[in-house]
Amino acid sequence: MKLVPAENILIIKWGALGDLIMATSAIKAVRDNYPNAKITMLSNSIMKELLPEGYIINEYIFLNRSGRHVNESFFNQLRMIRELRKRKFDLVFNLKWKSERASVLTYLSGGKKRIGYNQKYFSFCYTDHIMHPEGRYQEVDRNLDIVRSFGIKVNDSNPVIFISDEDKKFADVFFLSRSLLKENTICIHPGASKASRAWLPERYVELSKKMISELGVKVLVTWGANELNLAKGIVESIGADAILSPKTKSIAELAAMIAHCKLYISVCTGPMNVANAVRTPIIALLGSTDPLDWSPVGKIHRTIKSPLVLEHYTDEDERKALDDISVQSVVNVVKEKWNEFGKL
Repeated sequence: MKLVPAENILIIKWGALGDLIMATSAIKAVRDNYPNAKITMLSNSIMKELLPEGYIINEYIFLNRSGRHVNESFFNQLRMIRELRKRKFDLVFNLKWKSERASVLTYLSGGKKRIGYNQKYFSFCYTDHIMHPEGRYQEVDRNLDIVRSFGIKVNDSNPVIFISDEDKKFADVFFLSRSLLKENTICIHPGASKASRAWLPERYVELSKKMISELGVKVLVTWGANELNLAKGIVESIGADAILSPKTKSIAELAAMIAHCKLYISVCTGPMNVANAVRTPIIALLGSTDPLDWSPVGKIHRTIKSPLVLEHYTDEDERKALDDISVQSVVNVVKEKWNEFGKL
């Protein structure tokens, strides 16, 4: 399809951290193809930490989320629709591909051209739509397919996060203060959205001790909200050559810390997608997660999938799937990746 002329563009996408990061390559592609357009984004506030105003996005309109759900009053939603319609968009991309609410907002935005995935009973919301791919499909490509279908050329499918000079300095100063070098620092992030989705702390300890003794590396342990005690306990159990990451006040500061590391290891969680965006090689431990959906994007990364395959699962099933990933299996992949570094 030939690129449609547009001066005023709306992109719709809200969600958890990983959902938003995996949409950033599609958002950047829109900017690359429309360098002079005004791009407005309807999202939740965390998106502004990834792509601040002035970098790709010109303006945000925010909605409130509570957990997985939108938490807006009826009157606030009416006001939001009014704000959208006032801007008279030429083109609207709905990247919230499973949401009926997002489909309706796409329609009510009043955009001249509106594109998204076909939603049952909601196809009328779009002037143009594409069909959902069958079966498992990489999350990044779900977003990219929408913009590609409208003539957008994609030069790079890797997700992006804006890191300011101040954020880089934050990481520089910390690494210097701890005598850390990128060449021999491996980052582990032991936290997860809930306990059943986390690898056991004692396994991170055993893994780290093996990496330190066999590869001569330092291990940086990063952490997020409500994870400080977990991270501290792991650092103390590892002992020498384990370093607790400082508190980060933004996603960009966490991104800068991870970017300073040679390798990153965690389960499928938001910070894993942060590592993907800053192009730090990842070893992803996937329990119930299917790698066809949520593996890191790029050939530099490795995934270790649990031998326990789950289509439908409880918290207990998720826990067992991660428990089936042995420490030695991770050590083996780490060593293989470390050997690859030496050949570059």
